[in-house]
Amino acid sequence: MLPAGLLVRLLGLHWNFTVVLDDHPAGKIGNEQVRVFTVDPGEHRLHLRFVLLRRSRELRVSLKEGEERDFVCGANGFGWPTLQEASPGDLASPN
Repeated sequence: MLPAGLLVRLLGLHWNFTVVLDDHPAGKIGNEQVRVFTVDPGEHRLHLRFVLLRRSRELRVSLKEGEERDFVCGANGFGWPTLQEASPGDLASPN
């Protein structure tokens, strides 16, 4: 089986967030970073955490063998993490 990939991009000036995949911390992402997380095909849950109590909404992601999905993250005006699937315009933006 080929691994699938989740590409998470942090756009703009923000703090470091913890990327949580299937209820386990997968790594940190900071200002202007792009992180790639290799995962097995199948169903996954993805969210961001900042400090212990602030977290983004959880996204459910279904990946096929060899598939890659792109996500962008940031923070709203109150400092809560945001996470969404990347649009074509997000991918065209310089990092």
